[in-house]
This record gives sequence, structure tokens and C-alpha cells, in this order.
Amino acid sequence: MEIEDIKKIAKEGRRDEAIEMLQQMLERNEGEREEVLLELGAVYYAKGDTTQALNHLNEVMRINPGNTKAKNYLDIINGILNYYCKDLLNP
Repeated sequence: MEIEDIKKIAKEGRRDEAIEMLQQMLERNEGEREEVLLELGAVYYAKGDTTQALNHLNEVMRINPGNTKAKNYLDIINGILNYYCKDLLNP
């Protein structure tokens, strides 16, 4: 299955299925690793799993520090986490 097909599945709301397919792609070394990891990060972000999203997006940045899409996702997630962390530390 191609990454574009998996993106469609994720957009349909079948995120767990998309995650499983993307992880299988990584295990089989199918597709471009950077692109698969980026899509995994995006799907985890859409699912609300920021920890997994951060892990995959940070790996994208290690592969290609110039990946602007991954950087934008990381900025958004870190902005949300910084907001919540400040509230938790200073109620």
C-alpha cells in the first residue's frame, strides 16, 4: 500500500489502522523513512497522542533538520505542552 492511500485512511478517521500500516512500512523498510515517520507523527498528533507524535517527529528532524512540516508540528505540540505545563506548575 502506498503512503497516499494510508493518508486517505487516516483522514477518514481510521487512525489506528493507518498507524498499523505505517509501522509495518517502517518494519519492512518500505517507502522513504522520513516520509513514513512524518506521517506517523501527523496521525498520532491527530489522534491526540502527543508523546508518540513527538517521538516520530523528532526522529524526522534527526534525519532531516530542514524538514519544515515536522518543525511546524513540533512547534505546535511544544506550544501546547508549554501552556499546559505552566498551568500545572502554577495553579
